[in-house]
Amino acid sequence: MATISAFAHQGRVTVFSMFGPVFGYTSRLVGDKQIAYVGPLTPGVHWRKLWNIADQCCRESEKEAQKAAWIISQANRAFICGSDVVAKFSDTKWVVEEGGWKVDLGGTWCGQDVLVTGMFSVPALTAEDVAVKPTFYPHYAR
Repeated sequence: MATISAFAHQGRVTVFSMFGPVFGYTSRLVGDKQIAYVGPLTPGVHWRKLWNIADQCCRESEKEAQKAAWIISQANRAFICGSDVVAKFSDTKWVVEEGGWKVDLGGTWCGQDVLVTGMFSVPALTAEDVAVKPTFYPHYAR
């Protein structure tokens, strides 16, 4: 895993809840790689929460690339199926802060080659949008 620099862009964003916290998901083509950006939007939730959840939901033997694929699967499920979607934007500003992780999947998964996780913000969202959502499985977000 490599750490990332801060990055701002504008484009499609899917906002979804997973086990309570709210996350943002977007992707963009950089060179010949499709990069997925996923990060928490709920105040007080750190981007490592995604990896903690993946640790709990994946087999212990899974490597980082496989856990990254699981994270992308959850974001893609929200985007494609509408599962736990809070909001969808076809064109909005978004920012990923410095210090997250970049993981190369070693191939393509759900149309993505790389996952970037970090602190995410979408200025168009309200405090209500990013508040923790009800869940039947809160133990996964601990």
